[in-house]
Amino acid sequence: MKYKLNLEVLKMIRVILAEDHDILRDGLKTMLVENVGIRIVGEAANGKELLEFLELTPVDVVLMDINMPVMDGFEATGYLHEHYPHIGVLVLSMIEQQHYVQRILNTGAKGYILKNSSRQELIEAIHEVAKGNQVIGKGIELNTTYEIPDERKFQKMVNLSEREMQVLTFIAEGLTNTEIAGKLCLSKRTIESHRKNLLEKTNCKNSSALIKYAIYKGLLKDVRID
Repeated sequence: MKYKLNLEVLKMIRVILAEDHDILRDGLKTMLVENVGIRIVGEAANGKELLEFLELTPVDVVLMDINMPVMDGFEATGYLHEHYPHIGVLVLSMIEQQHYVQRILNTGAKGYILKNSSRQELIEAIHEVAKGNQVIGKGIELNTTYEIPDERKFQKMVNLSEREMQVLTFIAEGLTNTEIAGKLCLSKRTIESHRKNLLEKTNCKNSSALIKYAIYKGLLKDVRID
């Protein structure tokens, strides 16, 4: 009987919680602690703590938040994808915007579900990610025609001036050169010059590619691509 019990323990999915809010981590532990087949082996308040933990303890699945201090979910997921490819990353977030979902999946996450998901959906997602399967939670709609930026094209981070960042933000909001000029009390020709400089600096062919670049690099976290 003791031998059989040990076999069951070996089959359990080892999960670590990477979430900066104590109350949410406590809630997740309460939700999962009694589930057969899942064992919480650790907690981390940010990506840096997560990576330090992984150096010492084997893990099968990471429940990953996106917005964390020190090292966020994007950076941590990218590191895991490169150095711990056997670990499945299941993102648990309140963010529904498809560019966030697409970006984190492109970075290496296996799954993405919302924090308001049911206990059953979370448990099933953990099991699927542990098997190496991709999981997209209920309430998340991905536009299959949306093209994820090629990371190789966007490896270099350019330095933008404060004015260029202002213009970039307005471009992302869909404003025309004339409208941006009015917002910033500048001439239309000046805005056209800033737009041209932005395209040249980022090596983008058009405004659509420019916005994708900015989102991929985290410059426009609150801008939504429809």
